[in-house]
Amino acid sequence: MSSPGGPSVAYLLADPGIPVGGTKGASVHVESLCCAMARSGVRVRLYAARVAGPLRSRGAEGVDVVPVDVGEVRSGSAGEPGRILAAGRFFELAGEHLSSERPDWVHERLTLFAGQGGDMCASLGLGRVVEVNAPVAAERSRHFGLLSDTAAREAERSALTGARVLAVSPPLARWAIANGASEAAVVPNGADTSAFTPAAWSGRRAELRRRLGLEGRVVVGFAGSLKPWHGVSLLMQAVADAAATGKRPLGLLVVGDGPGRGDAEAASGLLPRSVRAVLAGAVPFAEVPGYLAATDVSVAPYLPSDEFYFSPLKVAEAMAAGRPVIASDFPPVRELLGDTGVLVEPGDRSCLANAVADLAADPRRRTELGGRARTRAVEHLDWSAVSRRTLDFAAAGTGAGSNR
Repeated sequence: MSSPGGPSVAYLLADPGIPVGGTKGASVHVESLCCAMARSGVRVRLYAARVAGPLRSRGAEGVDVVPVDVGEVRSGSAGEPGRILAAGRFFELAGEHLSSERPDWVHERLTLFAGQGGDMCASLGLGRVVEVNAPVAAERSRHFGLLSDTAAREAERSALTGARVLAVSPPLARWAIANGASEAAVVPNGADTSAFTPAAWSGRRAELRRRLGLEGRVVVGFAGSLKPWHGVSLLMQAVADAAATGKRPLGLLVVGDGPGRGDAEAASGLLPRSVRAVLAGAVPFAEVPGYLAATDVSVAPYLPSDEFYFSPLKVAEAMAAGRPVIASDFPPVRELLGDTGVLVEPGDRSCLANAVADLAADPRRRTELGGRARTRAVEHLDWSAVSRRTLDFAAAGTGAGSNR
């Protein structure tokens, strides 16, 4: 698998809930990072338990997608035995490939029930980096229920023990070390700043606003998976409050799908008639920049949490699109935004409503914050920068054959 003049990496995506070529945030992360590494000259082979479609990001021609057939896996608690078996099957089949292809290192995304990666790489003498985007067992248990909790946590600890970890936030780096990782570096999520260039979407903005009935309004936007902790229902309540006190007619554009869609639809039905709300559902990733361009303000209204560990893609992409961002004040979000956005107390409806009303009434400030956000995204958050930091970390430890 090694390529002339450049290193090679095997990216292992054992999670059947993250489809390659899909629209959810995790799918975007995987595709964006792999394509950014390919653009830098790395030969990337992406092994995936589920493939929904082709990669479409810049650099996709440099990424070989290898479907790993783990069979059908049911969702929810009933599917847990199948997921456990599928994880073992994934590493068995991936190991057969890697034993002959010999990549320079393995990049493994931490996945529920998948604890075999360290042993597999040790047996093959391959260097390994583990990417941590969440404490997967605890997250699953807290929000969706987890019958096989002990098995999940044991697999998670096996995956992390002795591993060199790349975490998307400082809380996750600390968590990985506490669970056995030998080393943990922080590399936040990014955005494709060339795809989200504001000027490229100016025409699409007017067209989309007309089609969605949002002309003449200050449009508040949310783009992301509708998860329980994302606070979309709270956002709708705050927009209703802002509309009652503000002077400009408001629109609300929600792009995305997920388990919280029913709650979002119910909340949208309670909005005053003065607010035009559009729930666009999931859209192809290539269309997301156009939808962001149709907004005037982007919001990430995360609910209160004692263990906030996210590095929100939605924030990085809104910044790249030159949108001013209102976001819940958590350290990882504060780190992403710098001085380019408005931070509000998590879960505080009044604070969020005031922030929306203030920005809706102040186009000059929206332009100023959006411009600063775009500059910061280009300088610090482009996927090329994420890729460089990822590759530097991998090269520092895997060249000598470190495998856990």
